[in-house]
Amino acid sequence: MACKTTEGFVTVNGVSTNVITWGGWIEDKLNEDQKELILLIPGNPGSAGYYTTFLTKLHSQLGVPIWAVSHAGHVLPPPTRQNLPPLEQNPDLYNLEGQVEHKLAFIEKYVPKNVKLILIGHSIGAKIILEMLKNSEIKSRVMKAYLLFPTIERMALSPNGKIITGIVKHLIPTMLFLAWVFTILPVVVQKFLLAVHFMVRRMPTYHVTPTMNLVHPTVLQNVMFLALDEMEKVKELDEKGLKEASSLLFLYYGTTDGWVPLDYWKDMTRKHFDVKCMLCENKFDHAFVLRYSNEMADIMSDLIKEHTQLN
Repeated sequence: MACKTTEGFVTVNGVSTNVITWGGWIEDKLNEDQKELILLIPGNPGSAGYYTTFLTKLHSQLGVPIWAVSHAGHVLPPPTRQNLPPLEQNPDLYNLEGQVEHKLAFIEKYVPKNVKLILIGHSIGAKIILEMLKNSEIKSRVMKAYLLFPTIERMALSPNGKIITGIVKHLIPTMLFLAWVFTILPVVVQKFLLAVHFMVRRMPTYHVTPTMNLVHPTVLQNVMFLALDEMEKVKELDEKGLKEASSLLFLYYGTTDGWVPLDYWKDMTRKHFDVKCMLCENKFDHAFVLRYSNEMADIMSDLIKEHTQLN
């Protein structure tokens, strides 16, 4: 099934926000008989561009409109649009709570009231969805919420979390300086270096485009600010929130996940019998979009068909 992909920027909570859609732009009217919409909330970095291959295949299999909304401040708007509000004066736009409010405002502004939502949250996007489901109006519109490689507890205690809090946070000024140096190189050189990087790591070179955006100092600063905020705030599991939303949830855990160790899955299955979980049998990486977009789309398509009226 051929699908039309559209990318653009809209203003949400005062922030110029990158959105990618399949099956019609967000400001177009959905078909009158269209009752469902899939909305993806990304991980961190929160650029929808990393999910293009994954969502293109998912749309081709399901035929349902799919929207992916980038995190506030994680994609630099074009020169024709207003600049991003500076982080220093607007931290509440870019921290974890700000990203939750950003997604709630996006739904309120652009998703028609009569359309039911199928949510997909990857990594910190899973935590954002759990927080969104505390909004009763939003919750009433959700058919199902799929939390992929969900960073919803004890992030700083995970192997990767320990690296972020113990080492990376002290290197942020150096990282931002190197990012600035990178951006003053000719664009052709930037693309070449990133293409070599992905080829060496045996990853598709179409990741060059979203990564070009990521290494801009303004974006990288926002990404790292959110990452450190996650370490501070995503601690013990929100038992109450999980229980209240359990009927809507499906959690997909990895077996080799540096952000969500296997013990987190074991604890979930032992303590929360009412929450549906699945353990990845394919050893997909936490950042599955870098290597396993098509394979993950096949799995998601089957799950959505199984749990909803879509066919």
